[in-house]
Amino acid sequence: MLQDIGRKRLPPRRLRSNPRVVKRKMSNFKLKWAEHRAWPQPTSRSFQEAIEVKLSSQS
Repeated sequence: MLQDIGRKRLPPRRLRSNPRVVKRKMSNFKLKWAEHRAWPQPTSRSFQEAIEVKLSSQS
């Protein structure tokens, strides 16, 4: 199964960050404000550098 996954390459993704906010009042997350419209996006790392996948085999 892992070999199957490894054969298919995905196209490069753009870097993005989404703050954990909602428009509605009743939620566990913070409310959305005007400052969240132009949220700063990450620019320094590629997606591959930012994501680390660790696979472990459990018996």
